[in-house]
Amino acid sequence: MKIVIATFNKGKLKEFKALFDKSNFEVLSLKDFTTEDIDETGRSYEENAMLKAQKANELSNYPSLGDDSGLQVKLLNNEPGLFSARYSGKNATDQTNIKKLLKATKNLKNAKAKFVSTLAFYDAQKNIELFSFGELEGEIIKEKRGNKGFGYDPIFKIKNSSQTLAELSFEERMRVSHRAKSTQEMLIHLNSLYK
Repeated sequence: MKIVIATFNKGKLKEFKALFDKSNFEVLSLKDFTTEDIDETGRSYEENAMLKAQKANELSNYPSLGDDSGLQVKLLNNEPGLFSARYSGKNATDQTNIKKLLKATKNLKNAKAKFVSTLAFYDAQKNIELFSFGELEGEIIKEKRGNKGFGYDPIFKIKNSSQTLAELSFEERMRVSHRAKSTQEMLIHLNSLYK
């Protein structure tokens, strides 16, 4: 069965392809069907993930998976949170987002943080809506380390580890990341529904 992943983010797509690799599902990219980005107008990760899944389903006529993830820093009222991808403004890049977050956490004694991933699956034909969740705890460090991964990975040190998410090998990342956890949970639901 084919499933469309509602993202244009190459890093996310690579992760989903790896995570679905040994499943009975074939992952397709949204860019196979449109170049139009999906607006994230929801007020929660769940709303945004489902908006993406429903729009991708509408554009492709395939069951679709939407992902909304973010980084939450405890002492910054869980910011950047929902706005993680566009934290530094409309034309945000990974670098401008990191720069802004380093400035915001500079004087914090404790920069505990967590990555969260919410997945929403939508199949209009079978009228199925599913959600799954994953988290990875850690802290924001003062300077970038590592060149693997994307987004805030170089400044996120994993709890009970000396490494940032950007220092992990791809294989390790696929075992511990927030997205790996939410995808593994989603696959359990999908495998029981689509025999």
